[in-house]
Amino acid sequence: MSSQDRTVTAFAPASVGNVGVGFDVLGHAIDGVGDRVTLTGIDGAEVCLRSVAGVVSELPRVPEENTALRALLAMQRRFDLKTGAAVGIEKGIPMGSGMGGSAASAVAAVTAAAEFWGLDLTPAQRLRFALQGEEAASGALHADNVAPSLLGGLVLCGPGDPPTATRLPVPAGIACVLVHPQIEIKTRDARRMLLPKVDLGDHVRQTMAISGFVAGCYRGDLEMIGRCLRDFVIEPQRQGLVPGFRGVQTAAMDAGALGCSLSGSGPSIFAWCAEPDAAAVRTGMLGGFSKEGVECDAWVSAVDAPGARIETVG
Repeated sequence: MSSQDRTVTAFAPASVGNVGVGFDVLGHAIDGVGDRVTLTGIDGAEVCLRSVAGVVSELPRVPEENTALRALLAMQRRFDLKTGAAVGIEKGIPMGSGMGGSAASAVAAVTAAAEFWGLDLTPAQRLRFALQGEEAASGALHADNVAPSLLGGLVLCGPGDPPTATRLPVPAGIACVLVHPQIEIKTRDARRMLLPKVDLGDHVRQTMAISGFVAGCYRGDLEMIGRCLRDFVIEPQRQGLVPGFRGVQTAAMDAGALGCSLSGSGPSIFAWCAEPDAAAVRTGMLGGFSKEGVECDAWVSAVDAPGARIETVG
């Protein structure tokens, strides 16, 4: 079958970036919500946007400004591919939600394209191409959304070009509650507002926290994770972007959460908790937003959720 006769659809999940304690270096996948990208063969070498559906109706049609298309162009250039594709994007993740929507579209595009063009790509190669797409939205090559959307589970991003990505163990019995208020925060804007320097004391506290968090994951120590799932650097600067943030966070902690913070740059807020506490944490967080008159969507997911996958090949 030639590529002109092919149709491939891939799904990539939403993700929690930063996970509070790990700005730009920690992320985990979220089950139950994500983006789908479909590639359909065309006559010619062009990569073009054919359709947009789901919770978003318009996306950039200029390839370099669209995370999915930009990733596909990078793959075309790298492998000198002479066949193109029409691209359909079904957005399950709202724009500017702090749920890794731009990353998911790029990851789904790369996943579909590897099958569509018959490329035997390593995870590191897939990560590199998806990051090139994600850069169109965020303006930076940070992998804390791309890597978990691609690989699934809880991921620690290390130095490298592209950044390395290592799956961390997730202790049994932990759930994530993710609440998305119906407001939008653009990642580029949220990054521009951050101070260029970090107080030495905050740096030490944050380093201790992320070290303890990772150790707690390896040891399966929920008490240690709960003590260390804190953000001393980024959260204080961004919390004012989300109406009622402190009230939502307090409600989550009062309901038994191990930790609660912004998902990525917000406005979504996540909380880790023991599975039996998930319903109460969800109710508390929704109640906190309700006091501010803010409508929300909410999901309860395993932290060790699956990553990107092919759904259909035709």
